Amino acid sequence: MLQFFLKRKRFFFLLLLLFIGLTFLAKDVEKKKQYNFFDNILLTVFAFPLNVTTQSINNAIYIWDHYVYLVNVKAENTRLTKKTEKLEIENQLLREEAIENQRLRTLLSFKQKLAYKILPAEIIGRDPSSWFKTILIDKGKLDGVLRGSGVITPQGVVGKVINVALTTSKVLLITDVNSSVDTVVKRTRSSGILEGYGENSCILSYVMKTEQLLADDTIVTSGLNGVYPKGILVGKIHNLSSEKSGFFQFVEVKPSVDFSKLNEVLIVLKEKPAETKNGS
Repeated sequence: MLQFFLKRKRFFFLLLLLFIGLTFLAKDVEKKKQYNFFDNILLTVFAFPLNVTTQSINNAIYIWDHYVYLVNVKAENTRLTKKTEKLEIENQLLREEAIENQRLRTLLSFKQKLAYKILPAEIIGRDPSSWFKTILIDKGKLDGVLRGSGVITPQGVVGKVINVALTTSKVLLITDVNSSVDTVVKRTRSSGILEGYGENSCILSYVMKTEQLLADDTIVTSGLNGVYPKGILVGKIHNLSSEKSGFFQFVEVKPSVDFSKLNEVLIVLKEKPAETKNGS
């Protein structure tokens, strides 16, 4: 069958041209207000192909309006969606960078207020186990960090360095049960030892029952052991009670630092700046 059409392709091509020409002629006749005898014959013969042609044109227009156009619209929407997503990611990165810059400015401002030698550090790891509450920071022996150095933020006390490598250090958080910080109650100046008590909680031990403490009393560092500067915020009293037996109160403290959102810290180096030692 294909060979039959290929051998007579010129004939069919001419026939197609003739058919198209007569069809357009019929459409031209159709537009006339009055028909002559020849017009009537032409319209009668080509009524069917004329309808087919008209319907084909209408279908083509319909397909363009309802399919091709929609495909183009969909493609444009896809392009705009990708562009919007890209801009959203860029905005998120810029917002995160702005937040980080603000945190760093706060750290720098806090560092300048302290008389101690302070070393900024970034948290690069956390202990996944539930046995110890520790973090890993990106400063070590090469940066002058010593075992026992205090770690703080502008929000309060974080913990103490318990392990030092060349370029990293491990910090024991104040919420760990092995942690202890010499503190005082800011309002009453009552002294006590802050110890880790749970996931995000501490207890203030060795506070006598005679001390008149209140909920929300502020706890700060005493500065006696030289690990932390005096007056650094530790937390607030969350719960307290006095049992009949014993000499001490049970004082639960909520740390002022949100350890789950911690990114940068300040290391209080054991050695003070030369100008501070000389009193200048």
